[in-house]
Amino acid sequence: MQEEIANHLRNKSILVIGYSREGQSAVNFIQKYLPGAHFAVADQKQLNLPGIECFCGEDYLAHCDDFDVIIKSPGVPVKDNFSAENRAKITSCTDLFLQFCPNTTIGVTGTKGKSTTTSLVHHILTKCGKHAIIGGNIGRSVFDLFDEITPDAILVLELSCHQLEFIHKSPNIAILLNLYEEHLDHYNSAEEYYNAKKNIFRHQNSRDTLIFGDIFQHATKEEIAAAPAGQKINLATDAQIDASKIQTQLLGAHNLINIRAAAAACEAIGLQEADILEAVKDFRGLPHRLEFIGEFNNIKFYNDSIATAQEAVINAVKTISDADTLILGGMDRGLNYTKLLDFLRTSQLSNIILLPNTAERIQRQLNEQPHDKNVIIAENMSTAVQAAYRVTAPEHSCLLSPAAASYGFYKNFEERGEDFRANVKKYATLSARSLNEA
Repeated sequence: MQEEIANHLRNKSILVIGYSREGQSAVNFIQKYLPGAHFAVADQKQLNLPGIECFCGEDYLAHCDDFDVIIKSPGVPVKDNFSAENRAKITSCTDLFLQFCPNTTIGVTGTKGKSTTTSLVHHILTKCGKHAIIGGNIGRSVFDLFDEITPDAILVLELSCHQLEFIHKSPNIAILLNLYEEHLDHYNSAEEYYNAKKNIFRHQNSRDTLIFGDIFQHATKEEIAAAPAGQKINLATDAQIDASKIQTQLLGAHNLINIRAAAAACEAIGLQEADILEAVKDFRGLPHRLEFIGEFNNIKFYNDSIATAQEAVINAVKTISDADTLILGGMDRGLNYTKLLDFLRTSQLSNIILLPNTAERIQRQLNEQPHDKNVIIAENMSTAVQAAYRVTAPEHSCLLSPAAASYGFYKNFEERGEDFRANVKKYATLSARSLNEA
């Protein structure tokens, strides 16, 4: 496969845009398999790469016209930054990998649930004796998997909207879990985001399988009917495994959908239902996804830092039925919170603690209609957790489920979740009086 990718790029000038994880993998590939190739790296941050031409700073995209191929990293937003001619040049590690990989590929995407579902597919396949390799948006870049790929290997790939946007070949088995409004900081419209996600099935063929869930609010039945996959499985009507048979450590009705999606993919590989159900039993959820931190001062704390879409927060509050306090908010990407706020006004919650910089906007919109919630604006995670200890009813739960990105305050949602965990444990030892004085 490496040689086929190299032959595809040979004698072409290459611009690698974005020197993050995938950009670094692309550069390593070029240096190893295309020695002497004319290539350069462009990144908004300053780089010092000996022997490599670099374009850095605000005008890092100014040289796209000078290259035949653009290998774009997922974190680089397209929006209106590329001309039509340069958009046509864009590929990626994911695109090249899918085009030339001879092995079976299982791709998982969706606004929510893709990491859990990807990990579960990998877990089931491995427990059932298959050689499964996980990568993509979770774990390692696909270009870092080459040395592990044997003829019988099954590639299980989590695929983000950014990785899907410019692909020309879809996975053999595609899972599209759901479509909700998200990532409006990277796209000119929600429709652009949905279109990127739909690429997971647009380039399949009649031998391929499409598994889909809650998508019809943003993908029409006509689109699915026209999709080229030979087998199409609607998780609402067609999934073979009955939810009543599933024994799992995962919380929430939404995770039953994730499990059924993973099971459908594994059945498409040829696994038997009994073996799949047995493997599901000992799968533990991933950190920062409705993760139970512990019970402190007679209050249970749950970390759902991954929840950046309002639908995910609604699912979380429904799942934690004794939730009394919700910590909400983060980077403001202009999401429409109407659906979430309508739900919160009539939910079982007593307290809503708001984090910057969405705090004031959410509070203002929440107050547009009557409600009985105690709304607290916190300066940061530390003050939010202190407030949670003060106001959460004994024998009830406090849930961090932000409905907002972490950027601008944290490196990623993992760092935000760890900060929440650290503060929960830090203030667990303080008395109520100390918390009031803090």
